[in-house]
Amino acid sequence: MTAFKILTRNGAADPGQEQLLSNLVAELQKPGAKLLLHLHGGLVDQASGEVVAERLSGNGPDSWQLGPDWTQVYVIWRTGAFETIKTNWTDLVHDDRLYQTILRKLIGFVARKLGVSAIMARGPGAVDIDDAEIHRRLTGQAGARPFDDLDRQLVPDRPPGARSTIMGEQTNGELAIDFQDELAADEAFQRVVADIDEAINVPSGARAPSVGADMSAGEAMLGRLDGTIRDQLQPPPAIEEAPRGIVSAGTFLLSHAGQVAIRCFKRFRSGRDHGLHATVVEEVCREFYGDLVGAKVWGMMVRDAADHFELGGLGSTLIGIIKAHSPDDLVIAGHSAGSIWAAQFLRAAKAAGLNKGVKLILLAPAIRIDVFAEMIDHAGSMIESCRMITMTDELERRDAVLGHDKGYIYPSSLLYIVSGMFEERSAKAYPDAPILGMQRYLNLSGLDSDEQGAAKRIANFFQGSDHGIISSPTPGVSMADSHGAFDDEPLTLATARALFLKSPL
Repeated sequence: MTAFKILTRNGAADPGQEQLLSNLVAELQKPGAKLLLHLHGGLVDQASGEVVAERLSGNGPDSWQLGPDWTQVYVIWRTGAFETIKTNWTDLVHDDRLYQTILRKLIGFVARKLGVSAIMARGPGAVDIDDAEIHRRLTGQAGARPFDDLDRQLVPDRPPGARSTIMGEQTNGELAIDFQDELAADEAFQRVVADIDEAINVPSGARAPSVGADMSAGEAMLGRLDGTIRDQLQPPPAIEEAPRGIVSAGTFLLSHAGQVAIRCFKRFRSGRDHGLHATVVEEVCREFYGDLVGAKVWGMMVRDAADHFELGGLGSTLIGIIKAHSPDDLVIAGHSAGSIWAAQFLRAAKAAGLNKGVKLILLAPAIRIDVFAEMIDHAGSMIESCRMITMTDELERRDAVLGHDKGYIYPSSLLYIVSGMFEERSAKAYPDAPILGMQRYLNLSGLDSDEQGAAKRIANFFQGSDHGIISSPTPGVSMADSHGAFDDEPLTLATARALFLKSPL
């Protein structure tokens, strides 16, 4: 068994790895050669990617345990973005008063409009969820999962449209105006606005410093905002012999807060929400902090996957090598965002005329269903067998992505974040984007016509011969209980390996 660990950035192999590719060619020229191409998740750093490759290519129970006839290639396409997201998000939660204030007000407002207080009052243990209590929960002072009691009142099996009755006859726009009024009257929000105003208008010379305003705090909050909002808050150009115009940060911030409220209520009415806590966090982060913890970061990773298949990219190089030196077996394993890379590979390989059957393993795949369906349309004929192994929705909702002690920041898995915060369609926000690895979308009734079409093509694909979906936990098959466990849980790896070795599953 020979393992190759190939480092890439922006789609290209790092300089100095030419000998690795030459050695790979030599391995594939051997009689009976078999090739495993493994793609890890796309948000990890180099050290984490190398650790995964070293472990999986070893001989322990948390490895692929492949014999000497297998050549293993690990593409380490590191971005390190996850640690950046984790740091930025934790900073927002504990240090950014604007983030804290908008979340606090919106969670309380949405809870009231959805009738959570009334529902909870009907039984024992009713909670008076005032502003102070919400703040205590949001900052981790009430345990790791402080909003489970509220989220239980918004169970996902409520049919689409049922919540419209609960919310009454107000339109989403009317609800948003009500929320803006409440937020504008909030003393903490007023202090935040005063600090940000100070950071904008004093340095520009528009006005003198104000008593009681904290310009340094305002600068920090301003610096964390998404670039599109910061652009709106830029001081107007100076005009000769005229006083510098003053920027009113509150006007712009309230406008964006209204947009967040509208999107939240749209999702709750249609059944496309992820629960009260997760939905509000997703929409606030997407609108105000996309540069730090949102679509911009994920978009760069998706672009990096595609860059591998441009002229001179590593993916294109590997396709050429495999086409010229066809191994007896070709297995592609994609974990999380690695599934996006795998789909790009298959489409590019088909277009390049690679005539080779592929065994495809998908571990908690983070690829959107429309992207996967398009791959099936173009390259599905190459896939001779496929297994997807992923978590039940119950586990997915409880797998706090930043760590199980950090559910107060966000309660659910990476796939829920990708679906709720990261994806865009036609350069616009795409909240609740259907993700292949999420069990939720196997029977969600609120999909639009395009999503339904993609879901149907995928269902037909997995009903094909030697294709299938496995839910974890399934005793004796897979017991992975977190998103990160799918590439190290022994039963999961053994189940996937059975496909490599052409054993029945």
